[in-house]
Amino acid sequence: MDCDWTAVKRVIRYLKETINWKLKLKAVNDLQLVGYVDADWAGDKSDRKSTSGYLFTFGEGIISWMSKKQGSVALSSTEAEYIAAALASQELVWIRQLLSDLHIPCAQPTTLYEDNQGCIKIACNEKISARTKHIDVRHHHLRDLQFRGVVDLEYCATDKMLADVMTKPLPRDKLHDISDQIGLYIES
Repeated sequence: MDCDWTAVKRVIRYLKETINWKLKLKAVNDLQLVGYVDADWAGDKSDRKSTSGYLFTFGEGIISWMSKKQGSVALSSTEAEYIAAALASQELVWIRQLLSDLHIPCAQPTTLYEDNQGCIKIACNEKISARTKHIDVRHHHLRDLQFRGVVDLEYCATDKMLADVMTKPLPRDKLHDISDQIGLYIES
């Protein structure tokens, strides 16, 4: 019960601190779709499930974001990241279709930044090894998109990962730095 009360107080402090934050979108010529994906491995102390998080920018503004507890327990940080990247890839396909419907075609693969090298290797490898065969088929959707040239999974150093804001509590300085990068600002 004390744990729940502590969590509630933390959320209320966060809401109080960010009540004046606004999302800023601005017109730019370089309308490139870019994604960032992250997971916190076994972050929930009660059931050891991980949290997936992603965000997508188009031009210089954030257009889609999500944070969600994963439905199964990942056996490694690589698996947690792969599950998160597979979830993000589903959103990526939807956004690309929406842009196409708006006559803004995405001719090049969309870059999806990931901070786990093992996750990238699984997505880029055609073979399923004994170490990865337990990963659900639905998560291999990411691998299919990689091979079809829809997504280009690229490494992003953990300290530069914008999706951290969706998966874990951050120190104030890092929260403000990421907020600036994704177009959140404090209204005066």
